[in-house]
Amino acid sequence: MPLLFSPHRRAVLKLLASGVVAAAADACANTSVLCADEPAKPRSLIDCHLHINHFDRSIEDTIRHMDATGTAKAFVLPLETGEGGVLLRSETVLHAFHRYPDRIIPFCQTDIRQPDALERIKAYHLLGCRGIGEQKEHLPLNDKRVEAVIALCDELNWPITIHFQDGPGGFNQGLAEHLETYLKRYQRVRIIGHAQTFWANISAEVPPAEKSLYPTGPVKPGGLLDKLLADYPNLYCDMSAGSGFNALSRDEEFTIGFLQRHPRQMLFGSDCPCRDGAGENFKGTCYSTQLQKYLQRIIDDEDLLTNIFHSNAERALAGEA
Repeated sequence: MPLLFSPHRRAVLKLLASGVVAAAADACANTSVLCADEPAKPRSLIDCHLHINHFDRSIEDTIRHMDATGTAKAFVLPLETGEGGVLLRSETVLHAFHRYPDRIIPFCQTDIRQPDALERIKAYHLLGCRGIGEQKEHLPLNDKRVEAVIALCDELNWPITIHFQDGPGGFNQGLAEHLETYLKRYQRVRIIGHAQTFWANISAEVPPAEKSLYPTGPVKPGGLLDKLLADYPNLYCDMSAGSGFNALSRDEEFTIGFLQRHPRQMLFGSDCPCRDGAGENFKGTCYSTQLQKYLQRIIDDEDLLTNIFHSNAERALAGEA
């Protein structure tokens, strides 16, 4: 028997459909993030990881952040459970997309522990969402409900951004043991890796999560990320937040080679909560500005920078490995 929405949820989605589907049809008919008649820009920045209400930021503040950081478009990721400190509904993201269809690339997320989760995701697909994320619940990675969501993304030819964090109170625990299984089993879905445990595996030496989720010092070659990226073109790296910047800045020489080895699988992202691109309301730090400056300093290959700053995001959306 098919799973059904509650009357409240059905009403919400019906309301959304009345105002959003028309805009979604125009903006999403083309699988490319760029409109057919929009000329490609050599460095049109796409941020693969933003939340609207991070630190109580409004949609207007989010657009202000994008303007200040030179961000043309952003994957806007809801977090419907509120786990991890941010509560953002998929409906809110879709309303924001309806207001700013040329700036926001809407993703959806719902509590996958609920019985109607897959039906809700399918409804969000019809309403114009372009992927799932941020997938972040207190579940082991090999939980059947996690696999069901990944399998649905494979069916829909979607990307999914997953927060990997081992240890007590973590999310999608067990990357080292289980991620390759999904990459091998589901080859259309683009799995976008994010957060502490994902980036700790840039090195062959990974401390226990209970000891440190932000390892520092030289990277030991031969890490799991290098292997998985080489073997599975459907794996992408989300550079955002402190976890991404810490991993990429801890051993600059290693990072240059790492980016050169996997030029088509690196996604610029910020996960930044500031309002102005200069760290307002975030202790003077802007993750977007910080990462842009770092990448532009260490990379002298314009093609690689173009891939990182926007082309790879387009490939991740369109399903082109």
